[in-house]
Amino acid sequence: MTSRIEDPDGRISRPSLLDISMAYGGGDAEEIDQQEIRERTLRLSPHPIDQSNPKTQISYMFYLKPLQVYEKEKPFFLNIPVHQIENARQTNVLHTLRGLLLTDLRNNEEHFSLDTSGFQVTNFHTKMQYHDFEDPRKIMDIYYKETSECIADAIGREKVHSIIPWDYQVRRRNPNLPGNSRGTPGKAQPFAAIHADQTFRAAVRRLHYFHPKEAVENAQYRTLIVNVWRPLRGPVYDYPLAVCDYRTVDPHDRVPTDIVFPDYLGETYNFWPNPKHRWYYIDAQKENEALLVKCFDSKSALDPSVAQFSPHASFPYQDQPADTPHRESIEVRTFVFLKA
Repeated sequence: MTSRIEDPDGRISRPSLLDISMAYGGGDAEEIDQQEIRERTLRLSPHPIDQSNPKTQISYMFYLKPLQVYEKEKPFFLNIPVHQIENARQTNVLHTLRGLLLTDLRNNEEHFSLDTSGFQVTNFHTKMQYHDFEDPRKIMDIYYKETSECIADAIGREKVHSIIPWDYQVRRRNPNLPGNSRGTPGKAQPFAAIHADQTFRAAVRRLHYFHPKEAVENAQYRTLIVNVWRPLRGPVYDYPLAVCDYRTVDPHDRVPTDIVFPDYLGETYNFWPNPKHRWYYIDAQKENEALLVKCFDSKSALDPSVAQFSPHASFPYQDQPADTPHRESIEVRTFVFLKA
């Protein structure tokens, strides 16, 4: 029963921030030679996909910066206006930019699954037209159902008891906005800070808080949160989504971070830098190619071989054509209840 599973975050002893920082030599990745990044990643986290000589590139993403303040103060972000509150801070989260090797998944999709790596590639067919994604009602009436069908096909219909789509985000990159801008509803910006959407306890809390009836009805089933991400227009050469193989993430890497809403307390994972992390993406991802990204799995608390999540973020595609269209994408967040 999901609500009775022990929260694994409470069992993790944290390494010192100095140890984390020294994993990268104490410096930011801009100072590290690209060839060194490539050789180090392949040495520390080899994978069978490397034997096929896949396309790779070096790019940059943001990790949580190892600061002494986090020894005493939990990272947080206030999703509420703070300008009228004296001495209030929107956040205490600071990031550090790191150079990373990213490997193209194309033609090697069979090496990765929701259970093992925390992500999976699948086909997605929709009746929706491009302009339909400006209509919230069509997204919820039509696209939610298509998303559920996509997940059921990818996991195996015989394994699925039920699926509840519960949120979506349309992102349309605007290069005129500041780099840290979150954009506006319907035009949210790609998010370049490495994260996982839900901690273990936050996922359980979200289910019971927002879907109490379904939480009771599905209490005996294995519970997942799966995001379905795909471009509205492809191929994508502008800030594609990158996913990290859960098998290369140390339990010490994850940092629970409070997300404070007016009526609700959420909690996500940020991540410390770790040179063992192995990152992947779909090169030139098309509209009919979807990434399933796991954000929670109740079984992971009982079986450590099962991926709990996949860290993810967008990244600047290197050497893109000058006339590259800005990224436009949609992600739908779902609860998935499995029979086993």
